[in-house]
Amino acid sequence: MPTSLSNRLTQLSRNPVAQWAAVATVAGLILGVLGPFGSYLNTGLEKRIAYWVVSMLVGAALFGGTLRAVRRLAPGGGMKSLSLLAVALGLVSLLQAFLTRTAAFWLWPELHRFDLSPVLWYGQTLLIAGLMVAVVWALQRRAAARHVLSEKEPPAALPRDVLALQMEDHYVRVHTPTGAQLMLMPLHQAIAQLETEGLRTHRSWWVARHAVRAIEGTPRAMRLHLTNGLTAPVARSAVVHLRQAGWLEHVGG
Repeated sequence: MPTSLSNRLTQLSRNPVAQWAAVATVAGLILGVLGPFGSYLNTGLEKRIAYWVVSMLVGAALFGGTLRAVRRLAPGGGMKSLSLLAVALGLVSLLQAFLTRTAAFWLWPELHRFDLSPVLWYGQTLLIAGLMVAVVWALQRRAAARHVLSEKEPPAALPRDVLALQMEDHYVRVHTPTGAQLMLMPLHQAIAQLETEGLRTHRSWWVARHAVRAIEGTPRAMRLHLTNGLTAPVARSAVVHLRQAGWLEHVGG
């Protein structure tokens, strides 16, 4: 395989969107052929495969967004993250179950003759969602472990004029004046590359001093308003470091 193509495939394998799309497409093809949960009785193999592939891609968008939101709300993993993810999956599965049930009854009107329990439909949707999230989670952790633990591969270079760094599991979201990008590296490695004055204001945040527009709140609930409109949290333990660095004296809120 040519080196350029190999590198491109490697980059795609580390892209969360590409991972979700690949898992959803493959799973949709397999489910379309096998016809689980009685869907093998639905007429038309091509129609059934199309239904399952589209359903899985819609689910990938919903559950991928859910996983991303959970990682932003509870970065670093742990029981809090898992508990929040379980609740979120349960709620999002309600929407997915409604969409897939509506589509199935539209594609196969004969389903109205059967007593298909909405509760059972929801349970099947929740089962598939859990399996999808587990597979993508495992793929991302494996890719991150290979990348982070590899001593041969140099760390990716951060863009210029970094305003803030935000940890999202094994990734770092790099905020700049022109937008943000997700990079596969630990937060401490990203901070080590920076020459800009700044502080780690939270377990999952680093903020450049020049990016702070205003400080709001009390030491128990403090937030930093950045020049790009972003709001960064400040942990209670970090307040003393902000005070020692003079941030609280020179920036008004």
